Amino acid sequence: MFLSQFKIRISGPLLTFMVALLFVAVTSGCYDSKTGKVEFGGAINFELPAFPETGSHAVVVFSEMHYSDSYRAQEVPRLLPPEGSVPVTGGEVKILDLDELKVLDIPRKFETSYDDNNAQRVYSVNCQVCHGIKLDGAGPITTLLSARNDGSLAYDGAEPVNLNSDRVRELSDGEIFGYITWGGRPGLAAAVRGKSSSAIMPEFGKMLTEQERWHLVQYLRQRIGTK
Repeated sequence: MFLSQFKIRISGPLLTFMVALLFVAVTSGCYDSKTGKVEFGGAINFELPAFPETGSHAVVVFSEMHYSDSYRAQEVPRLLPPEGSVPVTGGEVKILDLDELKVLDIPRKFETSYDDNNAQRVYSVNCQVCHGIKLDGAGPITTLLSARNDGSLAYDGAEPVNLNSDRVRELSDGEIFGYITWGGRPGLAAAVRGKSSSAIMPEFGKMLTEQERWHLVQYLRQRIGTK
């Protein structure tokens, strides 16, 4: 139950005192009208009614939770592992060099663990919105209308890549893996320069496991073949 549901009665003497106190605080420059906080010389601190510019109440007599201070960090600083350290469970070496990516094949351990249903689920969740259910680059993002209700599209960036094209079919397994990992050609190029990519395709190296990305390569290869 909210305080706004009650009618609060304040006696005449108390109201007079509060008005007088508010007048003194305002004239002395120690009163914050948005929060109601009053500070005198750093030693005296209390709260008076607040007059926030936004919110459901024009005057806040009692301090409420949505006007209180907010502290985002609730944990002590933690000591992060050194850069380049590898977890005891093993780590992935992410390759940026395109020539190295070109000669990579699907690792045997991922090839034998491949499950088409799982790979299709990974594709549907992460790739289908742009590249489409038919892998033709005609995903829902290309036809989604904007909220302006003027017939324009919500997305007006570069067209998603047609994964059925010869351009993709000619890529090696390692190249496809690299582009998935770094966010397409623009993402890989940006990573080589140590920059963040402005392309819509995210770096799936941060979102999917190494196995999931190699399974996506195998999923695509089974459907588009090679040239």
